[in-house]
Amino acid sequence: MSPLTLNSLLAKIDYRLSPKASSRVQYQVDHILAKLMSLNKARFNNLVDIGGGYDGRYRKQLESITNKYSNLEVRKGRNVDLVGSVYKIPLKSASFDLVTMFMVLEHLNEPLRALIECNRVLKKDGVLAITTVQYWHTHSYPSDYYRYTKYGLKYLLNEAGFKIVSIWSHGGPFLVNFHSIELNLEGTPRVLFSILFYRLADYLDWVFFRHNDKRRNFDSVGWSVIAVKK
Repeated sequence: MSPLTLNSLLAKIDYRLSPKASSRVQYQVDHILAKLMSLNKARFNNLVDIGGGYDGRYRKQLESITNKYSNLEVRKGRNVDLVGSVYKIPLKSASFDLVTMFMVLEHLNEPLRALIECNRVLKKDGVLAITTVQYWHTHSYPSDYYRYTKYGLKYLLNEAGFKIVSIWSHGGPFLVNFHSIELNLEGTPRVLFSILFYRLADYLDWVFFRHNDKRRNFDSVGWSVIAVKK
């Protein structure tokens, strides 16, 4: 078997391509959407997705819960509806029902300022949904500044004028250790390591920690948060 064929085969069974892999943002977004719909009981009128990217990876998921979806990015490009900065969102105050920000907060050098701006564009009782990381490798896109604990997120959101409705972790100590190795490998070794050990780490987290935050000390790959404007 040629290296090219082997790499193609490995890519097809790599855990990262599985929609049920809890480390995938799409999986986390699905959980957020389910919680949002249980809270709201209806479609949101409008939604602005901060840093939704140029590949539209969450667009279909988010369009399923809103009448109007808008993706805000820093420059023009495919799947971009609004161009601007999270520090100065080009929208009127109190004009949106839902703001989403998936894997963006760690890339912001002034996270509190960004959250205050998100609060500004939300209507009264508007909702903010976030995913971010507590452990992940350093990845500059376009920059990489922070990692967040549960307590840090609570502090920032409270200071920005939000009340947390729900906050939960994704991935415990076994997945933290798995990713500390996996994310520093490249090519075929990374894929092989993922195939051999991801499901085991995920299973062990479930067996020993039940993927919850009730243990006294907890490590997490990252966090999901739903908060409302005070």
